[in-house]
Amino acid sequence: MYLHCKKCLSSQTGDVLGQPCRTPGCDGIIEEVPAFSTLVDRLPEPMTCGRRMLDFGPWEHAEGLDYWEKFKSNGNRVCSFCGSLHPDDLFELVRTAANAPLEAEYHSVPEIEPSDKSYKIYVHQPGVRNAHEGGIKFYTHHLPRDEEGKLQVPQERNDEYAAAVKASKARFERYLAKTFPGSQRHSSPETQRPN
Repeated sequence: MYLHCKKCLSSQTGDVLGQPCRTPGCDGIIEEVPAFSTLVDRLPEPMTCGRRMLDFGPWEHAEGLDYWEKFKSNGNRVCSFCGSLHPDDLFELVRTAANAPLEAEYHSVPEIEPSDKSYKIYVHQPGVRNAHEGGIKFYTHHLPRDEEGKLQVPQERNDEYAAAVKASKARFERYLAKTFPGSQRHSSPETQRPN
């Protein structure tokens, strides 16, 4: 049994089920972490995760062993093998992030953040703090490809992705400037003032 405080998502050695959280400033109660299988419905169509086939690991490297799991709470579909969002769900969030007002509070709308890994994209959704609450990442192994393995992503979706990243970055920069006024160490080079 795993325990945590649902309010602050922390857990500490010695936590007791039903007792107050011991994290300073938190007034939550220690609860049991629900099994992931109780949070999602397994969709019936089998599929094959690209990470299963490409990554080295102790798992079976065979086709048709994976499936999409749909969160009961928000409808996000995630891969049963790697936890990636479904590509259609990603692009819906990308579209929302790209079209959301730049003045929106950071994390009040979906935010899209590229990773330093070329195959991974982070997705921040309102109300989703971790992978037990919804999709938080996308692996490009799930993008559509042709028979030769070449990506088949329409230019319109690439443009929406670029706009979503730019808008998310702008909202993040506003959040940093508001939260840490006068601090330039958090700003990107494009937003820093010359000396």
